[in-house]
Amino acid sequence: MKNLKQVCIALFINMSVLTLVHAADLLDIYMQALENDPEFKGEYSIFMSETQNIPIARSQLLPQLKINAFTADSSQNVNAGRFLVIREGYRTNFINLSASQMIFNFKAWAEVQTAKASVKAANARFNDRAQDLIIRTAMSYLDVLYAYDSLRFSEAKKRANKRQLDQATQRFNVGLDAITSVYDAQAAYDQSIADVIEAKNDVINQSEELRKITNHTYGKLSPLRNHEIPLLRPEPDDINEWVSTALRQNYKLAAAKYRLEATREKIKAQAAGNWPVFDVRVEDFITKNASHGEDSANFFVPRSQKITSAKINLTYAPIQGGLVLAQTKQAQFDYQFASQDMEKIYRGTVTDTRIKFVTINNGISKVEADRKTLFTQTESVKSTEAGFFVGTRNMVDVVNAQQNLFLAQQQLAQDQYGLIKTILQLKYLAGTLSVNDLEEINSWLVTERINSRPPRLSEETH
Repeated sequence: MKNLKQVCIALFINMSVLTLVHAADLLDIYMQALENDPEFKGEYSIFMSETQNIPIARSQLLPQLKINAFTADSSQNVNAGRFLVIREGYRTNFINLSASQMIFNFKAWAEVQTAKASVKAANARFNDRAQDLIIRTAMSYLDVLYAYDSLRFSEAKKRANKRQLDQATQRFNVGLDAITSVYDAQAAYDQSIADVIEAKNDVINQSEELRKITNHTYGKLSPLRNHEIPLLRPEPDDINEWVSTALRQNYKLAAAKYRLEATREKIKAQAAGNWPVFDVRVEDFITKNASHGEDSANFFVPRSQKITSAKINLTYAPIQGGLVLAQTKQAQFDYQFASQDMEKIYRGTVTDTRIKFVTINNGISKVEADRKTLFTQTESVKSTEAGFFVGTRNMVDVVNAQQNLFLAQQQLAQDQYGLIKTILQLKYLAGTLSVNDLEEINSWLVTERINSRPPRLSEETH
């Protein structure tokens, strides 16, 4: 354990040093999230706490040993004659050793079964939270990248609008354009300044959101290579298979099933609250006395005594003021709630899995369309600027073309990051999300990390 801890510390230190010399990538961020995310660490503590429910419940069925001891002083006055009173006394040391073993306690046995189901639910919940950490880390990372991309687009638009303003001013000065062209260019440039300010603010905000998970700040994050992602369809490319996998492996649904099982066992435990309980008890009573006084010979004091008893004990409380009935009804209502909660999660899992699967396929088509739109908008800006110089287009046309190009750039970036998020969400719903998926996404980034992942055979080139 010590060696493992040293290795983990060394790995974390090396990773931290590595992020100082190059841009942090998605795996760097995830490692720091594992180390620092308070939500995930809190879930781990909850899970470890829940695991203690089994030994707590089982303790009722295991041997019990109790020791009870006390010391008491007793005294009396003895009339030894007409004018003579003798004070006699003695000290008693008492020890009671009691050992017991449960023979039959149906309620305690049912509580053990309840605890086992609860721990299974806690285990499934913790696995769900582990996958949730992957989702939250990746989404926050992608949100920061999108914010940086928006800033890059805004700054590019600002530079273009500044160039257009300078050109419009020059053309107005030589009498080739009206003053309205200058006003249009100035308005577009002023708006682009505001857009840059807003984009910078969004970068700060999204970086702070990421810092809430990792407790680190980053000067630079690894962006997408060539600002594009490979367009990969789900494997298998069958919506029904994904739904079937989700119903078998989704951790949130598994946790709901085990919670339902736990509430079912709790009904049995509460209903057995007035059942007879049998146990075997062995007790030793040890008493040691010591006399003291003016004339202890006149006062009989037993010096020591030991009594051993063995018995089968029956505890039976058939009437408890309606307590057992009320607790049983309460457990039944808890079971009904857990049943409806599981049904809700079941339906949500099926519906969300189908939606994410369809969204991925539609998202691929949308990204393809966005790439074509970006190309045509880029060419449109070029042709509109050329038309402006020859007098067939005005400055409003140039500004509108530039705005459309900016929107196309943003839409492509938004749809690409959205596609990555949806892929992760589909695997999360199916219960198959793992660090391997982060490694695959990390291979799409500009990073200095050695990439040993082989290319996917299903990757489509466009």
